Amino acid sequence: MEKPRQISAMEAFEKLEKVGEGTYGKVYRARERATGKIVALKKTRLHEDDEGVPPTTLREVSILRMLSRDPHVVRLMDVKQGQNKEGKTVLYLVFEYMDTDLKKYIRSFRQTGENIPVNIVKVYLSLSLALFHTIT
Repeated sequence: MEKPRQISAMEAFEKLEKVGEGTYGKVYRARERATGKIVALKKTRLHEDDEGVPPTTLREVSILRMLSRDPHVVRLMDVKQGQNKEGKTVLYLVFEYMDTDLKKYIRSFRQTGENIPVNIVKVYLSLSLALFHTIT
């Protein structure tokens, strides 16, 4: 029996716009071609070596999968491997799409001079503490 061909990230998603860029890659707002669902697609560069995926990348994916169970954390939906235009290996992390991130949310309060609601601060402090105890 013939094994079904894996669909590459670029076949599965249509990039709509770049929404962010950091040290390890770029984040795009994208549309899943099969469903039309809007997602966030984080393109992460992998260092080419003989040992495969770097441990830091594996750790990030593992922690994101664990955190995705919490309703207060953006959900990691999938991980896909692909190649960039130069033929180098890249990893695509597929997240649910959010209009804003925590950093922008906090900045919005600074701009208006309002305080962040105490219940929201408590939620993120407890999440941070739980994560700290999980990974140490």
